[in-house]
Amino acid sequence: MERLRAIADAHYRAAPPPVKALAYDFFRALDANQDGRVSLHEFLAFMKHDGHTRLANPHFFKELDRDGNGALDFWEVLTLFYIIKSGRPLCECCGILIPGTYFSCVECFDSSTVASYSLCIYCYRSNKSSHNHDGHQQFLDTFTLLENKKRVRAENQRRFWQRPNPSPHAVEVPLPAETMNKWKAALTALEVGLSIGSISTTLCTIL
Repeated sequence: MERLRAIADAHYRAAPPPVKALAYDFFRALDANQDGRVSLHEFLAFMKHDGHTRLANPHFFKELDRDGNGALDFWEVLTLFYIIKSGRPLCECCGILIPGTYFSCVECFDSSTVASYSLCIYCYRSNKSSHNHDGHQQFLDTFTLLENKKRVRAENQRRFWQRPNPSPHAVEVPLPAETMNKWKAALTALEVGLSIGSISTTLCTIL
């Protein structure tokens, strides 16, 4: 959890002032009674309202509550937002939140019709999961999976540019730029979510 806190903190500190202000607005919206802290009741209400039922439990709340005072401050809520918006998975076998490296089913990861299927290191190592596709099972850790997809994309682009062009006046088509800042996008979506959430007991979306 400490590593996730550090990542969330780094994202926040690198963000421009308007985004930081939006992050604080989210915290205040989650704090329904405006006492400067998010209670377990407020946390559970929001998590259930936003569809994160598997994380809506006192155990996860205690993990977020770094100082153990029974409530979440701004920085602890910031960690919560990062965990949810970054898509940190729960192990499909033991059900724990996976804070670090995990293994994902390659077929599920690439599919647009089924949810991803992830396992923590311990469950994958002990072969506890029977998940497969027609008897075939292939899991890759997150770093290897991303690197593999990067290589495949690079190879596809190389083949595209090496195709013979029948026109003597070939016009290069620029490749789509992948420069979208996911953090800013998540917070922009959060702003919309907060305006909607405020209608129903100020239950907001995470930071």
